[in-house]
Amino acid sequence: MNAVATVVVGHGSRVPESNRAFLDFVKAARARAAGMLEGAFIELAEPTIPQALEVAVRAGAREVIVAPFLLLAAGHAKSDIPLHIAAARARFPDIRFTQAAPLGVHPLMVEILSDRVAQTIAAAPRRRPADTALLLLGRGSSDPDANSDLYKLARLLWEGRGFAAVDCAFCGVVGPTLEQALRKLARSRPRRIVVVPYLFFAGLLVQRMEAAAASFQREFPWIEVLLAPPLGNDPRLLDLIFTRVREAREGLTRMSCDLCKYKVRLAGFEEEVGGEKALLRSLQHAGLSTALESNHAHGPIRKHLLVCVNSECVSQGSAALLAALRLKLKERGLDRMIQTTKTSCLRRCGDGPLLVVYPDGVWYRSLKPSDLDEVIEQHLCANRPVGRLLDQIMTI
Repeated sequence: MNAVATVVVGHGSRVPESNRAFLDFVKAARARAAGMLEGAFIELAEPTIPQALEVAVRAGAREVIVAPFLLLAAGHAKSDIPLHIAAARARFPDIRFTQAAPLGVHPLMVEILSDRVAQTIAAAPRRRPADTALLLLGRGSSDPDANSDLYKLARLLWEGRGFAAVDCAFCGVVGPTLEQALRKLARSRPRRIVVVPYLFFAGLLVQRMEAAAASFQREFPWIEVLLAPPLGNDPRLLDLIFTRVREAREGLTRMSCDLCKYKVRLAGFEEEVGGEKALLRSLQHAGLSTALESNHAHGPIRKHLLVCVNSECVSQGSAALLAALRLKLKERGLDRMIQTTKTSCLRRCGDGPLLVVYPDGVWYRSLKPSDLDEVIEQHLCANRPVGRLLDQIMTI
């Protein structure tokens, strides 16, 4: 029996070769893992996350670490994967599920990128670094926090290495596009531009990159354009994924919170605070939206609230919070459509009083009775989770 299992989660692609490359990575990781290790895809391929989690539990795992094989922390890491973890916790309440951080901004990632640049330049005619500009190409996200991390990686790749300039481009969702970034870099008159795809494997995005670079080369024949290979199954990625797993087991995982659009009011993303849109999108993405769309004639419960009344939470005020919550719901005539339940330990000792809202999968911690009016009016009645009181949606 394996007490601890790891599920490594990849994105999934319509290109079979990319999915096979990820499964090859999982196979290499399994050879190094101390316990059980499974792979799963967020979308577009199988096994899915629920399938892999069930395999781990059925094999006897008492603790499951979910490790996102994702480059940066965006919607998949902040919403989609936590939703599946929340569903697994509800299905297997005796099993501990923990989410590790994505690979993120890490010295090993900068080292791999630097090696890809060196490998590409070594195969081309010799030029001075001062004649070469770098262009880091990312997938692109609706999360500005993830996009800004790409720029940080670009600076770390550029500074101290003597290259002429550096810039970033994105394959989709946001700009600048690769074409736009290439034209911008051309103004600095480099003799060479090295396009570095910040992607794991050669899929459709790499094919589009090659087409865009060829078009630019025809228009600017005096500027040499080199395409670096994707990250691929670099052994250092294995080192980093196991680092993230170890951090998760030791409670050292640091999520991207300081500039998370679901917690902080960023210009142009003010309506995202609280994560309601991300929650609804994730529910639909995971095929679980029926929980929000049910319309039975007998008037089902709209929300189910769980309040921990274990000894430590009680000492922090959870009993008083529960009493105040029930009273406020009754005064508003909401007690028949919003159910409250006392629970034993939710494994969040020290974070009480704890309030969990289902089917939303939203966890609040360190709540005070003075916070309840805001939670009731904004979240329970208007379906807008209170951002300032959230930890991470559906995470521990």
